Amino acid sequence: MQAVLVMQGVLDMKKMFGMKRMLGIKRELGIKRALGVALALGLSVPGTPAQAEPVELTMSREYGPQTMMGQRAQQFVDQVAALSGGELEITFGEGPLGRLRSVNHLEAISADIIQLADSHSGALAAEMPLFGLSSLPTLVDDPHQARELYRLARPHYEAQLKEHDQLLLYALPWPPSGLWSRKPIATRDDLRGVPVRAYDRNTQRVLLNLGAIATVLGWEPMQQQLAEGRIEAVMTSALGGLTAELNRTLDHYTALQYAMPLNIVHMSRSRFEALDDTQREALLAAATEIEDTSWNAIASVLEQTYAQLEEAGVTVSNPLSPKLKRSLARASVSVIESWRSKVAPEESELLDRYLAQRDTL
Repeated sequence: MQAVLVMQGVLDMKKMFGMKRMLGIKRELGIKRALGVALALGLSVPGTPAQAEPVELTMSREYGPQTMMGQRAQQFVDQVAALSGGELEITFGEGPLGRLRSVNHLEAISADIIQLADSHSGALAAEMPLFGLSSLPTLVDDPHQARELYRLARPHYEAQLKEHDQLLLYALPWPPSGLWSRKPIATRDDLRGVPVRAYDRNTQRVLLNLGAIATVLGWEPMQQQLAEGRIEAVMTSALGGLTAELNRTLDHYTALQYAMPLNIVHMSRSRFEALDDTQREALLAAATEIEDTSWNAIASVLEQTYAQLEEAGVTVSNPLSPKLKRSLARASVSVIESWRSKVAPEESELLDRYLAQRDTL
């Protein structure tokens, strides 16, 4: 579901605000690009406000309160207010600000249109390819491995955000993507010629390598084509599919453990440094608490989701068959190598260090 929402959000933003033009501008014109976001949203760009009590900051989140990430963001905001004794208040953007998507967040923070953002890491990769790391296929088999990959990568994430005068507060994992289908999928042959919905170009590429007829579709077009019988399988998470009631038409779920992308919560570094000690400590303490709580809970969330699928009459294939796992790994090589070609050598070496220890985690 996570990648579905990101892709749909990007399409919406392109349609409404001409993101093709805005994303085409180079990094050295970043502030002008940020101003373009403001103008597209019909907003004025504020100057540096005088410090007031309580301090009020605006946070953008792409995912609503009914989603897992939306709920986590609300918990973070509530905890900041409690720990700061009400001296620091974070509110979610409404109106035009409520239509911001992850792909806009970097520039919107730079222009002080918003001060914090909850961004899908894959969307940040458009500007900083390193942030596509957690979306790469077949790197992690479980939440423990995903957290270790994040631990190794976090200093690099922080360094790149610092170049944009931004601070990484915390990162949370999405449930892993899998395959919802009308029939069991145990081998590559079972996917050959099957019309499948992919949620981004990388997913499409992997599915095509497996022999499927893969098409990138947003959430609404996917539901329409599924109802018309034009697709027979859907790539998304178990939780996302259950929430969307895919079990009404697709009664098999294969736990591919395709990837566990991150949501990154980041904020303006200058705004953070302008806060007093109590307010800064409240932000950092709330960030640490929500990060630890969420990572520790993800395994039980997955277990509960699989149990709910079985109660809903969905046949769950978990763990993945060794034969299909090997086929998926081979089909993913080109996507991983493409990522390596876009990042710095030390960032590619970061992945090598993780892979060298992965089997011992």
